[in-house]
Amino acid sequence: MKRTLIPLLAFVLSFIFIINACQKDEAYIKPTKSITSINAKILRIVDNKKGGLNIFVSVTDQNGVAIENLSNSNFNISMINNNGEETPIPMTDSTSLPSLIITALTMDYSGSMFDDSTSVPAMETALTSFVNMKNSYDQIEIIKFSDSLQVTVPFTNNTTTLLNGITDTTFYGHGYTAFYKAVIKGLDDVQNLAINNPTYLPSIIGFTDGVNNLPPLTMDSLLNNSILNQIPVYTVGYGVNPDTIKLKTIADSTGGAYAWNPSSSSLSILYQIVNGQLSNSVVIPIMGPNNKGKVTYRVKVRYFCEDGLFNATDEKYFYY
Repeated sequence: MKRTLIPLLAFVLSFIFIINACQKDEAYIKPTKSITSINAKILRIVDNKKGGLNIFVSVTDQNGVAIENLSNSNFNISMINNNGEETPIPMTDSTSLPSLIITALTMDYSGSMFDDSTSVPAMETALTSFVNMKNSYDQIEIIKFSDSLQVTVPFTNNTTTLLNGITDTTFYGHGYTAFYKAVIKGLDDVQNLAINNPTYLPSIIGFTDGVNNLPPLTMDSLLNNSILNQIPVYTVGYGVNPDTIKLKTIADSTGGAYAWNPSSSSLSILYQIVNGQLSNSVVIPIMGPNNKGKVTYRVKVRYFCEDGLFNATDEKYFYY
């Protein structure tokens, strides 16, 4: 399953010039020649309690900006067997948006984040922008980490509580980097809320400026947790020394995306675009497989607007 490293400069340009390009609202003044390609990502596949499955799909333009107002006609779903052969799978109802976004945000307070006076404020400002964009019912948790973890704000939809938690100074940090442990804690917590709600979209946004150097020292348990529970992990590498290869592997393996932001400028825009990808993802209900076991689904997206006809494909496996 191929992923693309999201260029931050493209994020900035897209935010200024082409947000919501080619959307179908008749009152919208369409931009000229904005979209050059699209990308599809399967974020999550879960039982929908009706004998079928829900597939969550994010569709973005070449800059990572979410494409809105998609419907059944934009998607074709198929199941892939061991020989690579496709079997078309019908949709059982109309597409919809997730009924609730559940996001655990990790915040890095390791020693290197205090090497200058801008890194911690930039991180806090970026997360503030994410919280301010949330739907009034969406649930967010704030996890701060260094040598240890602190769930500064357990899951809540209260914006004021979340904003106060972001700037809360009770967690000292200044030590090593327990990044994997923080993400695993977030995975466990979002799963507890999402487990019986097949239209909820749980996710993790993991922020770090360095390399995980405390147990667990490998990402195996993190990946197993995410893949088993179908929870995408978005990773944000900050500054000049993040573990780019491992952060990208986590995102690629779980249905998320990786972004590297080398400085404090425009970090908030990055978080705003991730928010748009989550809140504008599409829930596609389909028939379930006939047999238990590992099943691979392929989603093909076809999108037409004034810039032309665009296609994208993604696939993801699921244990039924």
